[in-house]
Parts: sequence; structure tokens; C-alpha cells
Amino acid sequence: LLQNYPNPFNPETEIRFQLPEAGFVGIRIYNMLGQQIRLLTSQNYEAGYHSVRWNGRDARGSNVASGVYIYELRTGSFVAHKKLVLTR
Repeated sequence: LLQNYPNPFNPETEIRFQLPEAGFVGIRIYNMLGQQIRLLTSQNYEAGYHSVRWNGRDARGSNVASGVYIYELRTGSFVAHKKLVLTR
């Protein structure tokens, strides 16, 4: 899991990741209270480099507030987290 770019961002950021082998990947955005804000992807990916974009919106399509958020990548038994900053 790589650091998102740009960071801080407005209105959109790219989250990049690399897989050593094909597998199922889930990427989620959480607020600082640990509440899930958005599921960005939940699907199978081939080995290699990939990216997904987040537009600063929650699962209902509403803009989220400026602040620090956590993004999480889960694949198999591997889990990684990084912080990102949204500035409105």
C-alpha cells in the first residue's frame, strides 16, 4: 500500500497499491472514530500495480468534512492502513 497522492487533497486523490500475486482486495475509508465512510473497491485484482481514486464523498455520495481519514487495504491475511488529509 502506497501513500495517496496528492496528500493533502481536494477534490480527489489516488490510492496506489501493489500485489505480488493475484487476489481479492478491499479498500475502505474510515473517519478518525473508526467509522467506515466508503468502500472504494472490493474485487479480484491481478498481480502488479493498481490504483483507485477517492473523490471525498461518503457511501451516499455526500461530501465529507475536511480532516484526517484512514484508508485500509485488505487482501488475504495482509492488512495495511495509511492516513490521508482532505482540505475543503
